[in-house]
This record gives sequence, C-alpha cells and structure tokens, in this order.
Amino acid sequence: MNLKKIINLGTSKQSFSSANRTRTMNIIGLITVVISLLYSLNYILLLQNTLVGFINLGFTIAYLCTIAFTAAHHSRLAKIWFFSVLMLHLLVCTNVYVTNASGFHLYYFLVPTGAFLLFELRERLEQVSLSLTALVLFFYCENTPNDAPLIQLSDQMNHMLYQSVVFFTMLEVIFVLYIFAKQIDKNEKQLILQASTDSLTQLANRHHFFTEGKSLFDDAVEKKLPFTLVLLDLDFFKKINDQHGHLVGDKCLIEVTSTIKKLCRENDLCARIGGEEFIVAMPNTSIQDAEKVAERMREHIEACKINLSESSKLTCTASFGLADKTQSTTELKDLLIRADKALYVAKESGRNCVKPYYQQAA
Repeated sequence: MNLKKIINLGTSKQSFSSANRTRTMNIIGLITVVISLLYSLNYILLLQNTLVGFINLGFTIAYLCTIAFTAAHHSRLAKIWFFSVLMLHLLVCTNVYVTNASGFHLYYFLVPTGAFLLFELRERLEQVSLSLTALVLFFYCENTPNDAPLIQLSDQMNHMLYQSVVFFTMLEVIFVLYIFAKQIDKNEKQLILQASTDSLTQLANRHHFFTEGKSLFDDAVEKKLPFTLVLLDLDFFKKINDQHGHLVGDKCLIEVTSTIKKLCRENDLCARIGGEEFIVAMPNTSIQDAEKVAERMREHIEACKINLSESSKLTCTASFGLADKTQSTTELKDLLIRADKALYVAKESGRNCVKPYYQQAA
C-alpha cells in the first residue's frame, strides 16, 4: 500500500470537509509514528536503555492504531484515541523516563490546536475535554519533579531533548497549519465551483452567467466591440421527459451540452439558465458570425442520436434566438430580452431554426 492510499484511508463515503479532516488525522498519525520511532531508536541505540526503548515502541504501535481506526471508518474514535495516547505518552516521558527538564510536556501545546482543527464542530465536547485535560497535565508535569527517572540525563542531554521538543512542536504546527490552509483554499474553490456550475451539464449556471456575462458585456460596451447572445431551447422537451423519462431527458441535455462546447470558442461563456434552455455569450462576435455558429449547433443537435435501446434511438431539435449589442443596448438583460423575442419567433416559425433579432424586428 503506497503513502497516498494510507493517507486516504477511511475517507470514502465521507463529506468533503470530513474527508479532509480524516486525511489530516492520518498524516499527523504517520508523522507522530515516525517521531516516536526515532525517540525509541534514540533510547535503545544512543542512551542504551532497552526498557525505555521498548516501552516507547509500545506507544509507537498505539499511534499506528489511530490509522487502523480511521481505516475502519471510526474517525471520531481515532481522534479520541490519538490524543489520549499522546497525553499519556507525554506524562510517561516527563514523569517516568526522564524529568520535566527535558521539555516533553511542551508537546501538550499541540493538543488544543489539533483538537479544534481535527474534530467536527458538532464534537465540541471532545474539543473542550481534551484541551482542558492537556492544560491540567501540562501544569502537573511542570510542577511535579521526578526524583527517580529511568534515564539519568546530563544537563546537556536535557537541553538537547528540550530543543528537539521545541523543534518538532514548531514543525508539526507549521505542517498542520499548511495542510489546513491548503484544504481551506481547496474547499473555497470547491464551493465556488458548486455555486457557479450546473451539476448535470457542468456548464455555468444562471447566477454565474449573469455575473460573468455582465462583466463581458460591460467590457464590450467600454471598448466598443461587438457582443452577441445566442439563446437556445430544446423543442418539445417536456414530451421527451413524459414519454421516455427524465433519465433520457438528462441524456439529451448532456448531449446538447457536448455539442455546444465543441462549437464554442474558449472565450465564449456557455450556461444552462433553465430546464432545457441554454445561452451562449459571444464577446467580439457579430450577429452574422454568431448566426453561422448557431446554425452549425442546430445541425449538430438535430444529428444527435440518443440511445434508448439497442434498436431504438431518439433525436431532438432546438430553436435559437440571437441578439447583438447596439448603441441603444446598455444592459445585458436588454440583450437577453431581445434574444428571447427572437427565440419566440423561431418557435412560432416551426421550431428547429435560427432567428436573429434584427430579422424579426425588420
């Protein structure tokens, strides 16, 4: 099993936020296992104290159980277990292995930070309980001398251990904050995507279209560039849903989306603004050029074959209304009204056709 799979253990079927917390717990668990293992090797090889080394290896195995709990989808238990083992370990380190001069109890500062970052908001009891326990144990270790430690250390060795504790504490805080900053950024991008994208077609949704479309339109007005809207509506779409079901209807929408994307340029803004209604904003495009693109879209949509069964296929058509920016057009919504009027003319003319606004206005 590679490192990425270990980090993702227990994240399946979790929400986006919960999965991120579980991944972070797995990362912290792995880091703690490595640090604990390094200390164990230090006790055995450098300090030549096999007893302490093997006791510490026991704690290392206990940290590994954290990942086992998350793999079994017991993420809440995994976090409680991890922090409980950590606090017990620090107590043993400070009051059994050595003395508080080693600074092991400084690791207690990690507990409140970790608890509030890793536990869900609804798990307030665990956050507060673990933080208060860490606070009490820190002051207990700080004010309780150990007159008979298992390892007798010189002042120099105590100082080295103290520095290692500060180093690893700062390293873990920096790493955890970096991970969470990265996850917050990822969450924000995910939320922005969800808020601006139609879930079925993955096109821009109505809200995003009017936000981005207004910006594109205003830019065209300022620079006195052409700007055209293409509004299309699938013909008799309700009949398709009623006769063949909504799954077939969804297939039609996805197929139409694919056609629109293929024929649009990179700087065009495509969106689904209604059930079976789509719109394309074409910056720096005349209504004549947009009409040619719309005609190709109409032909491609008409040529699409939606599989109903091995021997049965469904075809669909679309009607198009176009409108371009003129001197009297100052708002995007005015342009949309004109495109909608042109679309109405297309439907009245028998559907499956393209009608620019200037034709029906003439």
